[in-house]
Amino acid sequence: MKTNRGILGIVLCLVTLPGSAVRGAGPMGPPIATLEEGQWTVGLEYGYAETDLRAHGTCLTMPEGEDAIYSVERVDIGGLTTRMVFGSLSYGVVDTWDLFLRVGTTDAQDHVNVRTAPSSGSARRFSYDGGYGLACGLGTRATFCHWGPWQFGGTMQVTWLDPSESDLVWSDPEAPGSTAVGSMDIDLWQAQMSLAATYQIDTFRLWAGPFLQFVQGDFDRRGETFTDELSTGHFACSSDIEETSQVGVHFGMIWEASSRTSCWVEGQYTSDSWVLGLGAGIQPQQFLPGR
Repeated sequence: MKTNRGILGIVLCLVTLPGSAVRGAGPMGPPIATLEEGQWTVGLEYGYAETDLRAHGTCLTMPEGEDAIYSVERVDIGGLTTRMVFGSLSYGVVDTWDLFLRVGTTDAQDHVNVRTAPSSGSARRFSYDGGYGLACGLGTRATFCHWGPWQFGGTMQVTWLDPSESDLVWSDPEAPGSTAVGSMDIDLWQAQMSLAATYQIDTFRLWAGPFLQFVQGDFDRRGETFTDELSTGHFACSSDIEETSQVGVHFGMIWEASSRTSCWVEGQYTSDSWVLGLGAGIQPQQFLPGR
């Protein structure tokens, strides 16, 4: 009966994942340790994130038969949307301290505005549409103290997102017949640290608290320019990405479907990003003989 209940719980958790909309950083999950010493869990996590980012860098333009031209540019990445799917492995070092590892995939879509400094004229605007690429992360969560139904803890994690390249196609509205064709690539490193208070009601735990996040990354573009379909040169641009907001709040709920099965839902919010995340995990020891 205990095994059947665990299987039912994990199925109920997982069937909700594909229909979720999660929008920036990766999901953090519970802010407290959820495993006893020596226990381990395998799980599935899904997230959808939206965030505003900025970048500064240089662009090298190489016209045919002319000297190369360097320019400084400012890039506004508004509403970067990422979908993330992770397989996870967690281990209880002691009763109040867990370690976890994630490996999965992510994509990214966005509208990008590029201005040459000093700003002049209208921004160059194009769409980023990167397919699924590698995503991975690692972190730790701990319970600091326990008082009745209350628990206080925190999470620290690092996540790397590397969606595949996007095609670049841009036409100059002020110069009919002038186009740029090439590719774009974006990758992000995200570090997050959170604290939260958790309150238990039967098999549910509710949490809320503040968090810090730091985002670094690269946004690269390369390709060829054309005038009336004749090649006129090449370009290569590289910018360093950083976050526009570092402080936010996160909140969520854990459901312990059985002694070996749990799932959670969370939200993260800053002034320029939000995330909705879902996860489910099961302790494989449940299926071993004698368990």
